[in-house]
Amino acid sequence: MKTSKTFLFMALLVISALLLGAFGAMAQDDDAMMEADAMIRAFTVEDMPEDWTLPESIGHVTNYLVHEWYQNETKAEAATAEAYGIEFSINDANLDLQASLAAVDDYVAQDVGALVFTPVDEVASSPAIRRVARDRAVVCEGTAVVGCATLVAISDYTAGYQVGIWAGNYAIENLDGEARVLDIGLPALTSTVARSDGFADGLHSVLPEGEIVQSVDGAGSKDVAVQVSADALTANPDINIIFGINDDSALGGLQSYIAAGLDTDSLLVVGFGCEGIACKNALQEGGPYKVSAAMFPEYQGLLLINASIAVFNGVQPPPQIYAPSQPVTLDNLFDYYTQEEDGTYTALLDVIAEIEIEIVDPPMDDE
Repeated sequence: MKTSKTFLFMALLVISALLLGAFGAMAQDDDAMMEADAMIRAFTVEDMPEDWTLPESIGHVTNYLVHEWYQNETKAEAATAEAYGIEFSINDANLDLQASLAAVDDYVAQDVGALVFTPVDEVASSPAIRRVARDRAVVCEGTAVVGCATLVAISDYTAGYQVGIWAGNYAIENLDGEARVLDIGLPALTSTVARSDGFADGLHSVLPEGEIVQSVDGAGSKDVAVQVSADALTANPDINIIFGINDDSALGGLQSYIAAGLDTDSLLVVGFGCEGIACKNALQEGGPYKVSAAMFPEYQGLLLINASIAVFNGVQPPPQIYAPSQPVTLDNLFDYYTQEEDGTYTALLDVIAEIEIEIVDPPMDDE
């Protein structure tokens, strides 16, 4: 009996030691990833670890280069890569999964040093990305794919939650406390679903009686958003808030609202991204487009190149490098951008880099 108790005691000691060792290793891994995150945000052409080498080339497989977000983000990537003396190129899939996978293979054939990948379909892309990531640096943009070393993106849920709170307060002050929302979403991607979910939860945190009257699939396209919004507004003409998962969706919804002859004085439009001229001009017009969850593609482009260089040099980053987001209105737009004489906007990268990132986690699923 004594031997049995001694064995049990020793077994418990061994298990405790193993658990403590595992927890200690996890803590060390977390510390290392936090250091990697800080390093990726901070290093520059003039200030890099001495033993690092630079990839000769970085390629970005985009999913929809027609969109202004990707035009501005890849422009920033190209400028950052040029500063490092790295060749940068783009291969656009134009929302075609097979073209996306072929572009990945094309970059492998070119022996590109690092790959930035924006998926058309995150699940279907994973086998190819896992294969490629065995022997080269692969960084995801926008939406995570299994196999990428890290994802560079905002917290979509957090950004949605932030503008949801803003919309709830606006409804209390300007819409008699009533919120009847048309959600123009994109259910094909988990990132855009998180935007809609975050918006709804943020709105309800301020205005529990607020209602998501209808959710439609705008496919992230203004033309599609115009179409699906027209049907929704015909069925629900009392909608007084339009939320879009990107600015094209929000602007498409607004176009349908105007075409339906509804009163825009009783409408709030909430966008997402504020990546281009259309959003920034709309904020200045004083109409129903009052706020957008700005994602700052110019700064994300810088982070993507830095992350690619770090992974190329064996750095293990955290699963996600969070880019900043911020509800942008006419009141604070020019804190982050200056408007040039030709009507374009220049991002103030140093200011954007200082935006505090506080992640809001979605509620746990009761099921």
